[in-house]
Amino acid sequence: MNEIMMDTVTDIDMILDESNVEVLDIGVTKLDLVDRLIKDLVVKRERDEVTDTILLLSHEPVLTVGARQLNPDDLLRPLHEFKKDGIELVKTGRGGGLTYHWPGQLNCYPILKLRSEERNISDYMYKLEEIGLRTLKSFGIDAKRKRDKTAQIGLWHNDMKIASMGISVSRWVTSYGFALNLMGDLEPSRHIRPCGLKDVKLITMSSVLGYDPDREMVKREVLHNFANVFKRNLNFQGQIARENKVYGHESRISV
Repeated sequence: MNEIMMDTVTDIDMILDESNVEVLDIGVTKLDLVDRLIKDLVVKRERDEVTDTILLLSHEPVLTVGARQLNPDDLLRPLHEFKKDGIELVKTGRGGGLTYHWPGQLNCYPILKLRSEERNISDYMYKLEEIGLRTLKSFGIDAKRKRDKTAQIGLWHNDMKIASMGISVSRWVTSYGFALNLMGDLEPSRHIRPCGLKDVKLITMSSVLGYDPDREMVKREVLHNFANVFKRNLNFQGQIARENKVYGHESRISV
């Protein structure tokens, strides 16, 4: 896995067209490898050695905590019980509190050098949420933002969290992003307080729809909406590449 990811970075090094955003679909990947890849890409993007990049991926089951100090009260059962289930607690570079990740999510992590007119963190988060809202709407799911507390940033359906968000920004280069809950077992999430919020439950697209959404269709909707919200061109280099086509921000990504 590590060799594949490092080869991916090498491939990006050869593509320096500032008008495009590279899309890399790296599948289900361990968090520590993702963190290493993100750190490498951020440093290179700060130096203008690579173009903007979107990582599409899912994490193996893991608990993560961001820059915020972990509140032990956010763990509703002993950590060793999570470890017995193969779920580790890992500190990561994003903002935000305690979060559970699993393969049934779709994580979208943009590494973008924000343009001068885009350099507002609140606006950037609003745009990430807009991508999620439009994606969910395309599947007939109504979701909404909450702004009562910073920890509520993300997307909600019937007061249950359907998308989580946490970012990092270094020299106006973004990293990490959002995780959209597609399907899968939410049982481990019931034993934490997501982002420190009491009595919060997660929900998946699958439980709302009554069937598992097609992951490839969700990816295409996310990317279509990303292109339109951020007004970028997307160049596909990962598993979802279709004949090396480049899609403009007004183009419809076909399924």
